[in-house]
Amino acid sequence: MNQRHLPAFGFTTLALLTLAACSPQSGSPPSTATPAPAASTPATPVAAPKPDEHCANEPRTDENDKRPRCGGMTSVTPASRAFHIVGGSGDPVDQVVCNIDEKFVLNGKMFGVEFSGGVDGTYKFVRTPNIPGLRWNAGGRYHIEFPDGADKPGTMTTEGGGTTTAGAQTATTSGGEHFTLTQAKAGDCP
Repeated sequence: MNQRHLPAFGFTTLALLTLAACSPQSGSPPSTATPAPAASTPATPVAAPKPDEHCANEPRTDENDKRPRCGGMTSVTPASRAFHIVGGSGDPVDQVVCNIDEKFVLNGKMFGVEFSGGVDGTYKFVRTPNIPGLRWNAGGRYHIEFPDGADKPGTMTTEGGGTTTAGAQTATTSGGEHFTLTQAKAGDCP
Protein backbone atom coordinates (compact mmCIF):
# COMPACT_ATOMS: atom_id res chain seq x y z
CA MET A 1 0.00 0.00 0.00
CA ASN A 2 1.38 3.32 -0.99
CA GLN A 3 0.82 6.03 1.68
CA ARG A 4 1.77 9.67 1.39
CA HIS A 5 3.28 11.48 4.32
CA LEU A 6 3.14 15.20 4.86
CA PRO A 7 6.51 16.80 5.24
CA ALA A 8 7.19 18.05 8.78
CA PHE A 9 6.90 21.73 7.87
CA GLY A 10 3.47 21.11 6.20
CA PHE A 11 2.05 19.46 9.31
CA THR A 12 3.43 22.19 11.58
CA THR A 13 1.96 24.92 9.37
CA LEU A 14 -1.44 23.19 9.34
CA ALA A 15 -1.37 22.80 13.15
CA LEU A 16 -0.48 26.48 13.67
CA LEU A 17 -3.27 27.66 11.36
CA THR A 18 -5.80 25.47 13.19
CA LEU A 19 -4.68 26.77 16.59
CA ALA A 20 -4.78 30.38 15.40
CA ALA A 21 -8.33 29.96 14.08
CA CYS A 22 -9.57 28.40 17.32
CA SER A 23 -7.74 30.61 19.81
CA PRO A 24 -9.29 33.80 21.28
CA GLN A 25 -8.64 37.00 19.37
CA SER A 26 -5.96 39.28 20.75
CA GLY A 27 -7.33 42.02 22.97
CA SER A 28 -10.41 40.03 24.04
CA PRO A 29 -10.52 38.87 27.66
CA PRO A 30 -10.31 35.18 28.29
CA SER A 31 -13.62 33.48 28.90
CA THR A 32 -14.28 32.47 32.52
CA ALA A 33 -17.53 30.65 31.83
CA THR A 34 -17.53 26.93 31.60
CA PRO A 35 -18.99 25.87 28.30
CA ALA A 36 -22.11 23.71 28.55
CA PRO A 37 -21.92 20.22 27.17
CA ALA A 38 -23.05 20.21 23.57
CA ALA A 39 -25.47 17.32 24.07
CA SER A 40 -27.43 19.08 26.83
CA THR A 41 -28.34 22.18 24.79
CA PRO A 42 -31.00 21.52 22.16
CA ALA A 43 -30.66 23.44 18.93
CA THR A 44 -33.03 26.39 18.65
CA PRO A 45 -34.97 26.23 15.39
CA VAL A 46 -34.52 29.26 13.18
CA ALA A 47 -37.60 30.52 11.34
CA ALA A 48 -37.22 30.76 7.60
CA PRO A 49 -37.15 34.36 6.41
CA LYS A 50 -40.50 35.64 5.14
CA PRO A 51 -40.44 36.24 1.39
CA ASP A 52 -40.49 39.91 0.50
CA GLU A 53 -44.00 41.16 -0.18
CA HIS A 54 -44.15 43.34 -3.24
CA CYS A 55 -45.73 46.73 -2.81
CA ALA A 56 -48.39 48.15 -5.12
CA ASN A 57 -49.01 51.66 -6.38
CA GLU A 58 -52.39 51.02 -7.97
CA PRO A 59 -55.66 51.54 -6.07
CA ARG A 60 -56.97 48.71 -3.93
CA THR A 61 -59.04 46.23 -5.93
CA ASP A 62 -61.53 45.66 -3.10
CA GLU A 63 -61.77 45.55 0.71
CA ASN A 64 -59.77 42.27 0.76
CA ASP A 65 -56.74 43.80 -1.02
CA LYS A 66 -54.15 43.88 1.80
CA ARG A 67 -51.04 44.44 -0.34
CA PRO A 68 -48.66 47.00 1.16
CA ARG A 69 -48.48 50.30 -0.64
CA CYS A 70 -45.15 51.56 -1.98
CA GLY A 71 -43.66 54.55 -0.24
CA GLY A 72 -43.60 53.25 3.32
CA MET A 73 -46.14 53.23 6.09
CA THR A 74 -47.22 56.85 5.71
CA SER A 75 -50.92 57.28 6.29
CA VAL A 76 -52.52 58.79 3.20
CA THR A 77 -56.10 59.98 3.12
CA PRO A 78 -57.74 58.57 -0.01
CA ALA A 79 -59.26 60.99 -2.48
CA SER A 80 -62.94 61.60 -1.91
CA ARG A 81 -65.26 59.65 -4.17
CA ALA A 82 -67.95 62.37 -3.90
CA PHE A 83 -68.51 64.32 -7.13
CA HIS A 84 -70.69 67.08 -8.47
CA ILE A 85 -72.07 65.71 -11.76
CA VAL A 86 -73.43 68.04 -14.46
CA GLY A 87 -74.56 67.11 -17.97
CA GLY A 88 -76.91 65.20 -20.18
CA SER A 89 -78.72 66.75 -23.11
CA GLY A 90 -82.32 65.51 -23.19
CA ASP A 91 -82.95 65.64 -19.43
CA PRO A 92 -79.97 67.44 -17.86
CA VAL A 93 -78.78 66.76 -14.33
CA ASP A 94 -76.89 68.88 -11.80
CA GLN A 95 -76.37 66.99 -8.56
CA VAL A 96 -73.86 65.63 -6.06
CA VAL A 97 -73.18 61.89 -5.83
CA CYS A 98 -71.55 61.01 -2.49
CA ASN A 99 -69.74 57.86 -3.67
CA ILE A 100 -69.39 56.96 -7.34
CA ASP A 101 -67.95 53.57 -6.38
CA GLU A 102 -71.39 52.50 -5.12
CA LYS A 103 -74.69 52.33 -7.00
CA PHE A 104 -76.08 55.85 -7.59
CA VAL A 105 -79.03 57.50 -9.34
CA LEU A 106 -78.93 60.70 -11.43
CA ASN A 107 -82.28 62.46 -11.35
CA GLY A 108 -83.33 64.73 -14.17
CA LYS A 109 -86.72 66.45 -14.25
CA MET A 110 -88.30 63.56 -16.17
CA PHE A 111 -86.08 60.50 -15.76
CA GLY A 112 -84.11 58.77 -13.00
CA VAL A 113 -81.14 56.77 -14.23
CA GLU A 114 -79.42 54.23 -11.97
CA PHE A 115 -75.68 53.56 -12.44
CA SER A 116 -74.09 50.34 -11.16
CA GLY A 117 -71.14 52.11 -9.48
CA GLY A 118 -67.43 52.25 -10.22
CA VAL A 119 -65.65 53.78 -13.18
CA ASP A 120 -67.12 51.28 -15.65
CA GLY A 121 -70.54 49.75 -15.46
CA THR A 122 -74.12 49.68 -16.61
CA TYR A 123 -77.06 52.06 -16.33
CA LYS A 124 -80.83 51.76 -16.65
CA PHE A 125 -83.93 53.91 -16.31
CA VAL A 126 -85.50 53.55 -12.87
CA ARG A 127 -87.96 56.46 -13.07
CA THR A 128 -89.92 57.65 -16.10
CA PRO A 129 -92.73 60.20 -16.50
CA ASN A 130 -96.17 58.96 -15.53
CA ILE A 131 -98.02 59.76 -18.74
CA PRO A 132 -100.91 57.42 -19.60
CA GLY A 133 -100.23 55.50 -22.78
CA LEU A 134 -96.47 56.24 -22.87
CA ARG A 135 -93.74 53.92 -21.67
CA TRP A 136 -89.94 54.25 -21.73
CA ASN A 137 -87.25 51.63 -21.33
CA ALA A 138 -83.51 52.32 -21.70
CA GLY A 139 -80.09 51.16 -20.55
CA GLY A 140 -76.52 50.63 -21.59
CA ARG A 141 -72.95 51.10 -20.43
CA TYR A 142 -71.03 54.03 -18.98
CA HIS A 143 -67.39 54.93 -18.42
CA ILE A 144 -65.78 57.53 -16.11
CA GLU A 145 -62.28 58.93 -16.75
CA PHE A 146 -60.01 61.15 -14.65
CA PRO A 147 -57.13 61.91 -17.04
CA ASP A 148 -55.37 64.24 -14.56
CA GLY A 149 -56.04 62.17 -11.40
CA ALA A 150 -59.06 61.35 -9.22
CA ASP A 151 -58.80 64.69 -7.42
CA LYS A 152 -59.19 66.61 -10.70
CA PRO A 153 -62.27 67.02 -12.95
CA GLY A 154 -63.30 64.03 -15.02
CA THR A 155 -65.88 62.98 -17.57
CA MET A 156 -68.56 60.33 -17.78
CA THR A 157 -69.92 59.08 -21.09
CA THR A 158 -72.85 56.75 -21.68
CA GLU A 159 -73.62 54.49 -24.62
CA GLY A 160 -76.84 52.63 -25.04
CA GLY A 161 -80.34 52.82 -26.25
CA GLY A 162 -83.95 52.34 -25.45
CA THR A 163 -87.52 52.21 -26.63
CA THR A 164 -90.45 54.56 -26.31
CA THR A 165 -93.88 53.00 -26.65
CA ALA A 166 -97.06 54.98 -27.31
CA GLY A 167 -100.03 52.69 -27.83
CA ALA A 168 -99.11 50.34 -30.67
CA GLN A 169 -96.22 52.53 -31.87
CA THR A 170 -92.66 51.82 -30.67
CA ALA A 171 -89.60 53.91 -31.45
CA THR A 172 -86.05 52.76 -30.82
CA THR A 173 -83.30 55.21 -29.92
CA SER A 174 -79.56 54.94 -29.40
CA GLY A 175 -76.83 57.34 -28.51
CA GLY A 176 -74.80 58.66 -25.66
CA GLU A 177 -74.62 61.41 -23.09
CA HIS A 178 -71.69 63.37 -21.67
CA PHE A 179 -71.24 64.55 -18.07
CA THR A 180 -68.57 66.50 -16.18
CA LEU A 181 -67.47 65.39 -12.71
CA THR A 182 -65.75 67.72 -10.22
CA GLN A 183 -64.84 67.03 -6.59
CA ALA A 184 -67.78 67.74 -4.29
CA LYS A 185 -67.32 70.49 -1.72
CA ALA A 186 -66.78 69.65 1.94
CA GLY A 187 -70.16 69.36 3.61
CA ASP A 188 -72.04 68.34 0.41
CA CYS A 189 -72.18 64.76 1.68
CA PRO A 190 -72.78 63.46 5.20
